Amino acid sequence: MGARLDGRREWLVLASLCAGFFMLLLDSTIVSVALPDIARDLDVTTSVALWVNSSYLLAYSVPLLVAGRLGDRFGHRRLYLGGLGLFVIGSLLCALAPTAAWLVLWRALQGLGAAIMTPQCLAVIRTHFRPPRLAMALGVWGSIGGVAAAAGPLIGGLLVQVWDWRAIFAVNIPIGVLTLIAAFVFIPRSTRVAVPVAAWAVVANAAGATAFVIGVQGIDETAAEVMGVPRAVWIAVGLGAVAGVVFAQRRRGDAALLPVGLLRERSFVVASAGAAAAAFAVGSAAVPVMWAVQADRGLSAGAAAVLLVPMGAVCIVGAPIAARWNNRRGLRFVGVIGATSLVLSLVLTAWLLAADAPVWTVSLSFAVFGIANSFVWAPFSISAVAHVPASLLGAASGAFNAVKQGGAVVGSAVVAVVMGFASDAVALLVLAGVALFAIVAAVALSSARVDSGRRWEGIVVHGAGRGRVLSYPTANLRLDAAASLPDDGVYAGWFRARSWHTERPALVSVGTNETFDDVGRSVEVHVLDFDGDLYGCRATVRVERRVRAQRRYPDAAALVAAMRVDERVARKWLEERTVGSDRGEGTGP
Repeated sequence: MGARLDGRREWLVLASLCAGFFMLLLDSTIVSVALPDIARDLDVTTSVALWVNSSYLLAYSVPLLVAGRLGDRFGHRRLYLGGLGLFVIGSLLCALAPTAAWLVLWRALQGLGAAIMTPQCLAVIRTHFRPPRLAMALGVWGSIGGVAAAAGPLIGGLLVQVWDWRAIFAVNIPIGVLTLIAAFVFIPRSTRVAVPVAAWAVVANAAGATAFVIGVQGIDETAAEVMGVPRAVWIAVGLGAVAGVVFAQRRRGDAALLPVGLLRERSFVVASAGAAAAAFAVGSAAVPVMWAVQADRGLSAGAAAVLLVPMGAVCIVGAPIAARWNNRRGLRFVGVIGATSLVLSLVLTAWLLAADAPVWTVSLSFAVFGIANSFVWAPFSISAVAHVPASLLGAASGAFNAVKQGGAVVGSAVVAVVMGFASDAVALLVLAGVALFAIVAAVALSSARVDSGRRWEGIVVHGAGRGRVLSYPTANLRLDAAASLPDDGVYAGWFRARSWHTERPALVSVGTNETFDDVGRSVEVHVLDFDGDLYGCRATVRVERRVRAQRRYPDAAALVAAMRVDERVARKWLEERTVGSDRGEGTGP
């Protein structure tokens, strides 16, 4: 559980995270503008210069899963500060690099720092922000990617034109140092989970991820082999190694590098798949557009970058709207808008490019892309971690970001291949086709709103009586509006019988208890510190936070032991909420 923060410090924490995240995302787009100048100044070929980007991508993609798990083990704040420090050091060394070889090496150091930082952001936000501010925070954080995508080429072009390519790395140093100071001051220390991380699993996962990225990206995008081995073999071996680690650790529970329980969590799987599909399209969409307006229309790099300004402006304006709608309309509503906007913007832009339409129409059509960037990320991010216990936040965040980045890597490779034999418009249509899966995933998200404190009314009815037999009595609640229930799981919440003046803290089980084969979907409430008779009375239940997913236990004793743990977690959470309410910091009973 995270420390309760006052409203002002919450937003200072978010600002510290967003500044670092913006910097690393900006760096991934800003360098592409400077590659011609880098190749010319360091006297290297274009293929060598491209490795300035590829080394960063490789070093960023590979450690994401491991970095998230290490955040659980050693603290998310500590890992964020360490990653940010590596990134700043890498930026300084890149600015001073005397040769292309050293520049490629130091770019890899930057990528490693960025990989360590990224999973910690989502974990810290999820720990310290409560609904309804959680949706707003993730909305702002998620929109940073769109703003960075628009700002990167503009800032990069300006720095290269006024100074030289080394300025695009040097600019990170003062920004990074200030962000380090802010993060050190404002981000609270996070709880460390004493989970041993198996060294062999870390090495095997890193090797598998490296093989996958090398196979997808290649040393030379036009070559079918890497070091004499077909790229398809690299990909298969890489995926096999990662899957092998998951399988070998399947019985280690929460101590695994990637706990299998996460893969049984429907919301996490759907969100990860949707984010991967969206990243496949978003990560490479600007490439065919920029190529078309420069190579075919004759625009300079700076003029072409200006075309992205409307997209960036829409993204900035849309972010707070999307965040509010996450609370008011639900994740599914916002996610569908974002994913649909993504497909529409790509299809419309492809049609305009194929029709040789004026460039200003291309700019306006791509502005719809800004709606996608504002709306699509937060619903997937919230869904991925909303139901994950605090001890697994790093693992969930690392896995989510690794899958998402995997989608971006594959998208980049596919666009490069398609642009080699087809038009830029066709490349955009391919991206739009994959983005359709993001719409499917968004439709599969929960329709429940993110805000806490929603109430459901019903009547207490007789159940199977197992709770009383197990010395863990529960009240079965037949709700008036069962369709409005949250996802299945065990929740910390509140219960009030109609005759009571105040609510009582409770543990609320929603869904099917798979430990018993003859039990259907139900709502069972264990009212803490209460052992009276409630049958036949009308009552109100309100859930605050999900403690865990529904699980099958080997026997009733194991179930009761798990419920005792759930009760301790719920008590701690509800006590924090009550204290926060007394201070005016949150919504209590």
